[in-house]
Amino acid sequence: MTRLRRFVTGLLRHRYGATLWIFLIAAAITGGACVLFMWAFEWVLNHRLDFQRVGGWCWLTTPLLFLLAVELIRRLAPSAAGTGIPQTIHAAEQLTYETQKRLAPLVSAKTMLVKVATLLIGVWACASTGREGPTVHVAACLFFSMVLLARRWTGLNLDLRSAVIAGGAAGLAAAFNTPLAGVTFAIEELSSNYFVAIKDFVLIAIIVAGLAAKSLTGEYTYFGRLLAPAALPVSAIFLIGIGVGGAGAFFTSVLMRGKHLLDRFQRGTLRYLLPVLFAWLVLACASVAGANVLGPGNKPAQLLVDGQYAPWAMGFPVWKMAATLFTYWSGIAGGIFAPSLSMGATLGGDVAHGLGWSIASCALVGMAAFLSGAIQAPITAFVIIFEMTGHHQLLLPVMLASLLGSMTARVCGAKHFYQSLADEYHHLVR
Repeated sequence: MTRLRRFVTGLLRHRYGATLWIFLIAAAITGGACVLFMWAFEWVLNHRLDFQRVGGWCWLTTPLLFLLAVELIRRLAPSAAGTGIPQTIHAAEQLTYETQKRLAPLVSAKTMLVKVATLLIGVWACASTGREGPTVHVAACLFFSMVLLARRWTGLNLDLRSAVIAGGAAGLAAAFNTPLAGVTFAIEELSSNYFVAIKDFVLIAIIVAGLAAKSLTGEYTYFGRLLAPAALPVSAIFLIGIGVGGAGAFFTSVLMRGKHLLDRFQRGTLRYLLPVLFAWLVLACASVAGANVLGPGNKPAQLLVDGQYAPWAMGFPVWKMAATLFTYWSGIAGGIFAPSLSMGATLGGDVAHGLGWSIASCALVGMAAFLSGAIQAPITAFVIIFEMTGHHQLLLPVMLASLLGSMTARVCGAKHFYQSLADEYHHLVR
């Protein structure tokens, strides 16, 4: 015990050692918090107030809970809306000592608590959304708050930007149990021109958060253990990469345009009517296509990557896309990572079913293409898919499909999704 105290005391005498020690503690707590958030999300998802659980009453409970979630965000923490990744990106890019007070609401503890509460309310109310993007935001908020507190206690000039980046990347790593994807996400999305200076702290944060999460969940894989998939012809990769990647770009382009159009109706009585209207539209999608279009969409994706195709998959991408758009436009907190993966898997499965290719292989390639086309982060997309499955046989097809999806989005003129939304917060630093 005495040796440990001497070690800690000696470590705190040096700025690098003290910073590393603070980041280690913050990362371990963040990893554990992300797992608790995942458990809460899964519990609420399993007790969702859908048609099967409450019958026709969901036409009343869903709009009321949507309205409650939206009003909590509007009145308590406006920065808790949406996925949270744009807020994290903007804070990572612009946070300085001078802008700290103005940007703090983007990654504050209050924002984190409202984010968690409203996402759980939304999922309970049948929203079509995932937890991965919100987990990035929650982790960034938690990490930032702990480092800010440590800076006040110790007097050290700790870099708050690195705290946001480390927290956000650790959140993605913990959400998917994919530490390499956390690294690439930090480079591609959170700190494209800043990563070199803080790589030690970011990497250690990702690793420790991943270890903390794994100690609670064990050898957890997002889609479980998959059978070895069959090889695909190059023509299949190009077809899925371009076609499904284009669908991903279309999805986020429509999402952003719809959001900007609806921003002008966020005053007066309409601000109360819109969440109710979109809640009914989400339920309408579920009444036509089934309850699988609600929530993150993990189960349909799991079936397809297991090679199980059914007729429901033919129309699923359209209805899932509609339900996710309505959910996002309602103004509640929620992410698009998991819905994107489910849409990509079913689109890839539909192509495979029509042309006689491997369902599982095309579903995996489709997930990578759609996600890359949607967020234009090809490295993060293929690393997530690879780490979730561990199949070396499909590494090159998944990489190629990711690049094709991103290139298709750029050729079509699609804007970078998260960066475009992050730019909307520039008014905070003017």
